[in-house]
Amino acid sequence: MSTVFKLHIFMTLEPEQISLLLNNKGCEHALYLSSICENLRQFGDYSLVTSRLTTYPQTIEELLHVLLNEVYTIINNQSLLDAFFKLLIISNVGILESDIVSMLQHFMNKTTDENNQILVNRMTWSTIQRHLKTFLDTTWMDGHQLVIYRHASLEQILQKRCLKENTDEIRSLNSFMADFYLKHSTIKDFSSRRIPYHYEQGHMYKELVTYLRSSESRKISRIDRQAYLRRRRCTKYIPHADTPLSQRAYLCHICAMQFKLGPFTMAKSSCLICTNMIMGGNMAQANAFKREARLCQKHGSMGYPHSLQCIVCRSLRPKPTGTAPTVTDPVPLNICFDCWCAGGATPRCCALELD
Repeated sequence: MSTVFKLHIFMTLEPEQISLLLNNKGCEHALYLSSICENLRQFGDYSLVTSRLTTYPQTIEELLHVLLNEVYTIINNQSLLDAFFKLLIISNVGILESDIVSMLQHFMNKTTDENNQILVNRMTWSTIQRHLKTFLDTTWMDGHQLVIYRHASLEQILQKRCLKENTDEIRSLNSFMADFYLKHSTIKDFSSRRIPYHYEQGHMYKELVTYLRSSESRKISRIDRQAYLRRRRCTKYIPHADTPLSQRAYLCHICAMQFKLGPFTMAKSSCLICTNMIMGGNMAQANAFKREARLCQKHGSMGYPHSLQCIVCRSLRPKPTGTAPTVTDPVPLNICFDCWCAGGATPRCCALELD
């Protein structure tokens, strides 16, 4: 609702009504006054405006609770309303306007069979949107329009009211969001950047690493990719010597030829942690851009150093005995200079924790 229209509503009130409104401590907040103006506009019965003004509480939090209760009374579908509030909270940045109907349709029917589908269409969303006008706003991100909450206090209230700090439900919602963005979203360049966030929030670490190593994750920036993967790095410190406690990381020759570590580069020239290409990977070990990737005993193999285990497919290969390398030899892996620096001065295991 525009500022001019809010002013028009305010000016149509009687002096007594204006006094009731201004004497309410909540009107010190612009959101409070805006919410009341919108609520009065929808109220409709001018003869009852004075008594209506006396019922409004003194704080924005209390007012939002009152208005939410009214919305739940008007919209006779609490499960659908709860679903929208929860998904908008979990989204963190907002939901694409073009995705809302499809997202609600898939969410409401995720556990139903084809014969008992709940219909959610544009008319359903228009009805919800009209009654939630006080609470919602729009923003733009990368040229795409998103629906968001108008104020952070509303999001906090709904989080306590709908999610109730239910960890299992929060993980389940993030899992749904990741799956929706992966399969059903209308704008792929936007959704591809949201998938790793929801995998991480849902503690779906295996899926997170698999996605970041796939060609579908090409839209994710290098900095974001590094951040997601480095947060999964094992925290175990390892000795400098080549022992079962500090094992060299390898790929079998098959995985090395199948671009397993990242969407841009061959595995044998990629950083084991962040998947970025290692510049000067074939140069001497003294080069700062080439650092050996090593594993702690937990992430290595029991047979080391007599047998070598592929970090991707986990297959065992006997340690090469000849002096001349062959095309079937396991490929030793390295980490990039940035990940080496991020690990600190003491050597750390370069595996990723997926549990």
